[in-house]
Amino acid sequence: MAGPLRLAGPDGACLTPQGAKHQGVIALLALSPEMQRPRRWIEDKLWSTFGPEQASANLRQALSKLRRALGDQGDILRADRGSVSLDRARVQVDVLEAGFCIDDGHDLLEGLDVRDPEFEDWLRAERSRFEARTEAARPGMPRGLLMHCRTDTYGMGAGRVLGDILANRIGENIAEQVRAWRRAGRPVEAGDEDRGDLEITCDLLETEGGLNAFIKVLHEPSGRILYSKLQEIDSADAVIRSDEGISAVIFEAADRVLGRLPLAMDNARPEARATALARLALYRMFTFQPEALREADSLLCQAIDVDRNGIYTAWRSLVRTMQMIELLEPDGQALNEEAQELNRVALELAGDNPLVQAVVSQVRVMSFADAAGGIDLADQSVERNPAGGFGWLALSGARMLGGDPREALAASTRARAIARYSPFKHWWDLYHCIVSVACNQPQMAIEAGESAARSAPALRPAQRHLLALYALDGQIDKARAVAEKLSKIEPGFSLDRFINDDSYPVRTLRTKGMLDPIRGLL
Repeated sequence: MAGPLRLAGPDGACLTPQGAKHQGVIALLALSPEMQRPRRWIEDKLWSTFGPEQASANLRQALSKLRRALGDQGDILRADRGSVSLDRARVQVDVLEAGFCIDDGHDLLEGLDVRDPEFEDWLRAERSRFEARTEAARPGMPRGLLMHCRTDTYGMGAGRVLGDILANRIGENIAEQVRAWRRAGRPVEAGDEDRGDLEITCDLLETEGGLNAFIKVLHEPSGRILYSKLQEIDSADAVIRSDEGISAVIFEAADRVLGRLPLAMDNARPEARATALARLALYRMFTFQPEALREADSLLCQAIDVDRNGIYTAWRSLVRTMQMIELLEPDGQALNEEAQELNRVALELAGDNPLVQAVVSQVRVMSFADAAGGIDLADQSVERNPAGGFGWLALSGARMLGGDPREALAASTRARAIARYSPFKHWWDLYHCIVSVACNQPQMAIEAGESAARSAPALRPAQRHLLALYALDGQIDKARAVAEKLSKIEPGFSLDRFINDDSYPVRTLRTKGMLDPIRGLL
């Protein structure tokens, strides 16, 4: 598949089929998981502009011609009523072989012109993954960011350690999401050859008014400032214990740097490319929209191809959880099984990463109702990184499922305070809304739900909870307005389904008996 599509039999004889659509069938199967796809998926990629019956007939005809073209090898192509596949035991694909890398400038599936918009989108995504993989495999490519963490003090004695703590915790939060190494300080004689990627400085200044830290993250090769902030520090204990204010600035600094890093670094670096792909995936994922979730999963797969980092696998498991809870895909059991496997792989790759622990904890709670497993991982996450907004959020959900609403609410409140500057703050607002419902705090739930809806107006879960909360609070006009909005942003929505369909994703509202007030809107 590197260059034009070519098929050869065991004896080397050319078996490449004629016709772009026939070649498209082979390409789609060869690059698919387990070399298998549902019939309807293939039809959508090759005959997206046809009706279902015509597309199905076209696929049947294509498969028949392909088998004849393959001759004695025709039985490698398998099909039943639901799916089509290649015999994996008898098919080798060059670009899937371990260690494969090509340097002669060829594209993936060069010259293949199927002329279907869905196939073109698929091919663009596959070519991007192929390019990223070959770039990452080139010899001599640097692996991992190098971060210098240092501090200076002005008017202080032994306070340098506070700046070191801040700088290192910012570095740790960055390293949770991108492969990185930290270095304490920088040698005085260091030259260009010793220059790292990031310099994280937390300079402390003691004045009559108290203690201040000037935090700055610099991209060393270009001199660009990726983040800077003057932060007032109440006490040394606030830094040592990572109180909410200190945790918020640590979380914010790491988040802003990760967002700007791909723009500052050479895109050929696997760390830059993977970070850019993962960052875009998070923006898509936290919309909860069906197509956006599928796109997020594809982007995360590309990030894994570039840099096999466990956090990208963990994010994929959260995507599966969102799809499962929102009933966005037809096979919920398959999503559940895939989420479990992705959890296992994420912990195998990066089980000591606090962010991986937090995300896997959330999936165990939301998908598998595993309170004990969720609490164990979330506890590890916040102990290792007390400034992690995702860790405290995971602990909140695990405590709620474990029957400890007071601790759940406290953890959610802390998580929300830490992540208040995040571009994905609506995720924390939504979670706080749900936890507040579970803890019988409807006014707190309304405030959090409204905050989530302001940040992300099309966020369906926030709108659903506001519908019930407004009705419960007697704000009928607002409840009707939310119901009208849901009918526009959620295909198939109805008040009858909201109230009477037990599979509809409002489990906490249903458990707390908060759906009855909505009956008055019918």
